[in-house]
Amino acid sequence: YDDPHTFLDMWMTGGGNNQTGWSNADYDRLIRSALSQPDETARMAVYQKLETILAEEVPVIPIYFYTRIYAISPRVKNWTTTPLDNRAWKWIDLAK
Repeated sequence: YDDPHTFLDMWMTGGGNNQTGWSNADYDRLIRSALSQPDETARMAVYQKLETILAEEVPVIPIYFYTRIYAISPRVKNWTTTPLDNRAWKWIDLAK
C-alpha cells in the first residue's frame, strides 16, 4: 500500500469502496489522469490535488483510530511491525 492511488481511488464516483455516495467531477477527472502521468513527480502533484479536495470536502470523518499496545521483554530482539501490524517472525530472536 505504498502508493497513494491505493487509497485515493476509493473515492471515485460509483467506486465499489465509496460507500458514502460522495461525488466530485473534478476528483474523478484527476484520479483518472493520475495513472497516465509521464513521471512520478507529476503523478504525485496530482495526488496532492486530490488530497486537497478530500480535505476541503471531507466525505468522511474518522471518529476513532485503532491502537495497539505491546508488552515486550527486553530479551526480544528484532521486533518490528508494519503499518498493517504484520511481522517478519523469522527475524525475531530471544536473547539469553
